[in-house]
Amino acid sequence: MRVFINILVTTALMLFTAGVAMAQYYPERRLVREGNEQFERLNYRNALNRYNEALEYDTTKYESLYNRANAYLQNMLANPADTTLKGEVANTLFEQIAADELLTKERRAEVLRNLGEGLFLQQNYEAALNSFRESLKLNPADREVKHNYILTKRIVDQKRQQQQQNQQNNQNQDQQQNQDQNQNNEGNNGQNQDQNQPENNENNQDKNDNQNNEGDQNEDSQNKDNNQDNKGDEEEQEGEAPPPSGISRDEQERMLDAIQAQEDKTNEKLKEGEKAYIIPGKKNW
Repeated sequence: MRVFINILVTTALMLFTAGVAMAQYYPERRLVREGNEQFERLNYRNALNRYNEALEYDTTKYESLYNRANAYLQNMLANPADTTLKGEVANTLFEQIAADELLTKERRAEVLRNLGEGLFLQQNYEAALNSFRESLKLNPADREVKHNYILTKRIVDQKRQQQQQNQQNNQNQDQQQNQDQNQNNEGNNGQNQDQNQPENNENNQDKNDNQNNEGDQNEDSQNKDNNQDNKGDEEEQEGEAPPPSGISRDEQERMLDAIQAQEDKTNEKLKEGEKAYIIPGKKNW
């Protein structure tokens, strides 16, 4: 009996020593278990702290990495007022795990599924749809991912249709505005033409008046020339007439010189009149 008790005590001591040694050499296992317990109790912040402590001992442990990402996401969702918790951080944690080439297809599919769920809760539906699609490629039998994929695709399609409709409406509105603008421009051009019409008529009237004045001046000048020519002819005729009886030769020479001087004076006046005449130009409106 005493021998049996000694055996039990020895065995207990050995197990205790082994447990202490295991806890000493594998502390991350204990921390992960504690984190899992806190996670099940919905104490996500405490769970996150335990997983972070476990990763200080082993930064490559899949379970610690995966559980930490889930705890961070749930902690963020449970505490929306905490601005230190960001969706981008949760996404990065899942993406870093999925990038591990040593993961099995099943584990990578699981990480992509959780990444898609986090993106969906952040209303980043396009990225969530891509994550669910990649997860289904790795594990087509996952019914939960299929459901999430269908739901997300429906939302994405509706948003794309709404965007296309908005773009079409904007294009139609721009076309209508351009059409209205063109019509307004045409109306303004027509109004400007109507406003310029009296001005053009006035210009034409002024031009016609100038032309009429010019014609009258030419006619007056021509009449003046004709009168002067007639006067010259008359004077010439008078010069060519035989001298009256009783006029000496010297008197005749003086009369001829006077007539020539009168003709020269008349020609000088005509030349001065031609120099002073200016053709009226167009008005500079």
